[in-house]
Parts: sequence; structure tokens; C-alpha cells
Amino acid sequence: MADCSDLFLRYDKTISLTKTDRKFLRAARNAIIKKIKKYFKEHENCPDVEFQVQGSFSMNTIIKPIEGEYDIDVGVYLRGYSNWQSDWPTAETASQWLVNALTNHTATPPVNKRSCVRLIYRPSTVNKDVAYHVDLPIYCEYLNWLSEKYTRIGVTGEKQWSQKSDPLGFTKWFFNQCLKNGNDKNQLIRLVKYIKAWKESIKDDVRFPSGMALTVMMAANYVPHDREDVSFQNTVAAGYNTIFTGFLDDLFNDFTIESPVEPYNDVIKRLNSEEKNRFKNALYQLAVDGKSAIEEEDRNKSEYTWKKHFDKRM
Repeated sequence: MADCSDLFLRYDKTISLTKTDRKFLRAARNAIIKKIKKYFKEHENCPDVEFQVQGSFSMNTIIKPIEGEYDIDVGVYLRGYSNWQSDWPTAETASQWLVNALTNHTATPPVNKRSCVRLIYRPSTVNKDVAYHVDLPIYCEYLNWLSEKYTRIGVTGEKQWSQKSDPLGFTKWFFNQCLKNGNDKNQLIRLVKYIKAWKESIKDDVRFPSGMALTVMMAANYVPHDREDVSFQNTVAAGYNTIFTGFLDDLFNDFTIESPVEPYNDVIKRLNSEEKNRFKNALYQLAVDGKSAIEEEDRNKSEYTWKKHFDKRM
């Protein structure tokens, strides 16, 4: 059987951030944090605040996009609140604090979205790398009746602080899944980057599951292996079988990928039936062709089969 592990490992290097990229993004993140801290310190009505880098940047699963923007998440945690939500600021008030703090920080004004404030960085020259944006979701950190610490995410409108959320718990869960491979704790990180790059290569104008949803699918169904190509194919196939082989789910087109931490929600709920079917068919073809590539004796034919599913960087 042709071993294409090195093909994937080289691909990982082309889609991953360089040390210079990460240094640049950390500097931008630190500048944002410094500005918010200064604003909160200067305004008496603002609570104590803490920051946590979360999402793909913190898990090292962020990839260079073919086009579009990098997406970085920095959680803003409002601290010192009791269990009584009547004492909390509204989500609109909290998000406005961030907008006020970051106005004029970039050429593009802060965007006040439903569940975060987004700060957009545009390339200053045509030769500069792709743009990126920093999403700043806001959380209230509080103690419940048993003095247990919880967080709720702020969503403007009716929801406000109604939804518990545990992004740091998600990161901890993901890294625990990485430990399934005692010889290579970074393999799952690479597999997630492959599946995210695959999504970018084929999605066209049809919505596909988010990066978080694909991360859940790969981590929950992770199959470690000494060969990179075998681990990727086995994990994709296991993910497909977990999501799409239930008879009733298939009958009613009710496929789900559930978050392993609070709020334990379905992270592909936003997709409609057509989009779910498109994802199902594409994932099936990836698993089937991947199996064929692994069983192929001719290395060139095996590479060709894999490359059909990825962009020209492979």
C-alpha cells in the first residue's frame, strides 16, 4: 500500500501559520487587550475584566485561508458578579464598552455583532498577506449557589445572558483527545487542519459546518495511527459513520454534531437540509477515495486521488 504520510505532513507546513505570523497576531492581540484594559480602568461603571485566547488560535488548529480573513477569538470575561442576573449589565451595554474602547484602533470601525464585537484588520498594501479579524465574545463570570464558577455568553436582543458557555472547557477537552496518541500528541491538531483546508477547497458558495463543528467531529472520532494518511482517513470515516448512519436521522435528514461542553448544542443546527446533504456527500466521497488511496499500490495514483480533494498547496 502506498504511504502518503509525507504528502500530508508537507501540506501541514504550507497551511500552518509561521512563527512570524503567530508573533504578528499575538502583538495585535496584546494591543487590543491593552486598550480595553485602559478603558475599563478609566471608567468606574466597568467591572474587572480578564482575557482568554480561545478557539483555533489557542488550539493551534488555525490555517492560512486560501482567500478571506484569519479568524482569531479573544474571550472578554467580566468578573465579580453574583448569581443574580438583574445585577449584570445588559449584553448591549457590555458590547458598547468594547466598541468605545476600540474606536479608532483600526481603520475599520468595530462591528457590534449579536454575540461578539469584531475588529477588522485590512491589508495596508496589495503585497501584504490576507486580512484578519479578531472576534471578542463577552462572558459574565459568576458563582452559582454552590460557589461553582460558571460563564454565560452575552447575546444582544432577547437572549442576553441566557446561555451557558464553556470555551475554555472545550479547549481542555480537545487537548485531552490529542492524548489518545501517546507517540504524537500533535497528530489530531494536524488532522483538524487538514479537514478545515478540505472544507475551504470544496465548499464553493454552499455553507459547510463551521471550523468548530469539524473540530468536534474529528476530535470525537479520532483514530490515531503511525501513518498520517491512515489516521486521517480512519477518523473521517468514523466521523461519517457517527453522524450519518442512523436510520431515523437519515430518514428525516436530522443530522447533528453536538458540542462536548456547555451548552451541549448542535453545532450544525444552522445548516439547512440541502447544505447538510452536500456535506454528507462530500464527506462520504472523501472517506471512500481516501480508502482507495491507502489501498493503492502505485504512489503516484495514490497522491492523485488525495489531491483531488484539496487545494493546489498539497
